Order: sequence, then C-alpha cells, then structure tokens
Amino acid sequence: MVVLALETVTRGGSVALWRDGPVEARQGDDARSHAERLPGALIDLLAAHGLLLPAVDIFAVVTGPGSFTGLRVGLAAVQGLALAGHRRVVGIPTLDALTTVWRLAHEDDAQVVACLDGQRGEVFLTATDVMAGRRIDDCPVLVAPIAAKPDEAAALVGRAVTADRPLVIVGDGAVRYADTFLACLPGAVVAEAPRPLAEAAARLAVERADQAGGPHALRAVYLRRPDVEIARDRRAGRTASGAAESPTIRRAEGAMDLRAVEELQRKTFTNPWGAEAIRWELENTDVARLYLWCQPEGPAVAYCACWVIFDELHINSLAVDPGWRRRGIARELLQHVIAESAAGGATSATLEVRASNEAARQLYEGLGFHVEGVRRDYYRDPREDALILWKRAL
Repeated sequence: MVVLALETVTRGGSVALWRDGPVEARQGDDARSHAERLPGALIDLLAAHGLLLPAVDIFAVVTGPGSFTGLRVGLAAVQGLALAGHRRVVGIPTLDALTTVWRLAHEDDAQVVACLDGQRGEVFLTATDVMAGRRIDDCPVLVAPIAAKPDEAAALVGRAVTADRPLVIVGDGAVRYADTFLACLPGAVVAEAPRPLAEAAARLAVERADQAGGPHALRAVYLRRPDVEIARDRRAGRTASGAAESPTIRRAEGAMDLRAVEELQRKTFTNPWGAEAIRWELENTDVARLYLWCQPEGPAVAYCACWVIFDELHINSLAVDPGWRRRGIARELLQHVIAESAAGGATSATLEVRASNEAARQLYEGLGFHVEGVRRDYYRDPREDALILWKRAL
C-alpha cells in the first residue's frame, strides 16, 4: 500500500510517504507558505522514490485543530489530488498525530498529553494512556480533546492521570506553557514533537485504511470557533466580547450538561432513556457520543445521543425543548451529527421512531432516511411499533 500524507497545521508543515512500510518524512520550510509549497512538496517526495501520483492508494491529511488557513489549504490540496485520481482519503486529527509521533520515538508506556498551542492564550489538548504493544486507537483516553486555558488544562490533566506512571506533555503548547504545566504536574516531562506529524498521519492512515472515504467527506476538526468567524462577528458588532450570538453545537462535557439532558428528556418523553445511562456509556465505552444545541451563553435546548460503531451511526435519542420547536433545530443538530460522523468514517446511519410520529418521520425522511423495518410493540406508554429507518449513504 502506498500512502501519501500531508500536514499543514504547523507553520512549516510536513509530508510523508508510506510504501508497505515507512519510507520518508520531510519537515517543511516555514519561510514559505503552505500555498507556495503545495502540491509541489508532495509531488517532489513521490518523485524522489520513483513514483507518480497515480501510484498513491490512499491520501492522508491532518485535519485539525490548528491554523485555520493552514487547515483549509491542506484539506483542499488533498481533496483535489484525491478527486482527480479517484482515490480515497483519511483525515487524521492533529492530537492523534501528536500522540503517535511520541509513540513512534519511544517504546515505553506513558501517559501522553498531546498539547498544541491554540493561540489566544489557549491550548488544544488530549491525554492518552499509551501502552506498549497497543495501537493508539486501542489505548484508553484520559482526557478527551479540549480547548482550554493552560492552567485549566493542567488541572484537568492532574485529575485524570495517576502518579505511578510516567507523564509526558508533548507539543508546542507544552513547550510554550511549560511553567504552567510543571507547576501543576511537577513530575511531568515536557517535550517538543520528536518527528514530523505527517509521519504519524501516514502510519495512522494505514491502521485506519478501512475508514478511508471519498474526498468530499473530509472535514476540519475545530475545538472552538475559528478566528475568522469571531472576527466576522466582531465586524458585525455582535457582542462586546466578540462571542458569537449564534447558537453552538458541541459535545457534552460534565455533570451540568447531563443535568440539562435529563431536563430535556423529562419535558419530551413519557419513558425517557435516562441521562444516567448516557453518562455510563460516555464513561465506559468508546462508541457513545452526546451532542448539545445551545443558546449563546445559555442552556442546552436540544440534544442528540448516538453511537458510532465501526462505520454505522446509531441515533439513539433526540429531543428539543418544547418551547424551541419548529425552528429547524432538530434538523440542524442532526445534520451536524451526521456530517461529523461521516468525517470520522461512518458510511450509514440508522434510528427508530414511533410509527405515529409523523413530524419526526418527515424530518428524517427529509434528511434521506427510509423505512426498512418494524419493531413490534417497541415503545411503551403508549405501546406502539417502532419504524426502523436507514440512511445508507452519508
């Protein structure tokens, strides 16, 4: 298998080639912009090994978080090459790549904090319990990807890690805010990324080859709103602080979000699934996801609980506050969940709905779902059949 990988989230960027094993990774020249280097840097790397673009089986690209402009340039370059060559692509989140480059350079077990400088006084961060002999995807996640102030991030890591295992904080965010992290985590080791991120992207693309999809499915990963959107809102005079007045869709985090979900369930369902069950799944499985649609600086008014199992998205529960219905919120939330799941490798989606719920059926069918089966007496209070709907192509 030949994999060509690109990373444009750092200033210099990087490219890498995999040909039935690691071949070469090159760090970019930060004196030139990504637009100036591409696609020449990719073509030159192939040519150095006697290959042309048609020899590539899969393209890989680091999808963020990172520089907004860099991300867009990188995604557009890979999408263009893959589209022209009818090739599949794999998107690799930046923090996955950062964790993996540390693993490529070290064989020891460690709790690895991938920490990218997010500018604006924030870092993008995740923590993984990296174990020898395991793929990164099979290692426990200690802190899910977040954007936070360095002191807040350090405190969160401190609560998640254990003192009896080595702790490494790697990346330019770790180096920039080393004093903050070491003050809270005195036993930690702070390190730069030991290898180009594109090298990790190539390796992860091989491991995740079954998740490769069409170039149209690539999506940038943002842990907060891009600077360009915030600047646009400021120009529009939206809030004195620059915060968006538009609603946000985000992944749930913490007890407060679960309480909001519980309240939405109470208002919506006669026999709710239960926020406690959702909490257990989020903490004890790697398939559960919980999305919230929130007012600006206000409570959640809608949620969607789902699973992503291999390449299938299972939508388990969806609710909108009665006072906020008929505003397109459910559609917007579902479109977001579907798009993010597709970007992560899901190729189909399924859900169940009461046979009598015409409004919900119209919503789902308008999004491309079709009835493919019936579960007799699935619902209670009142007892009713469930229609099984599928969207076979995300």
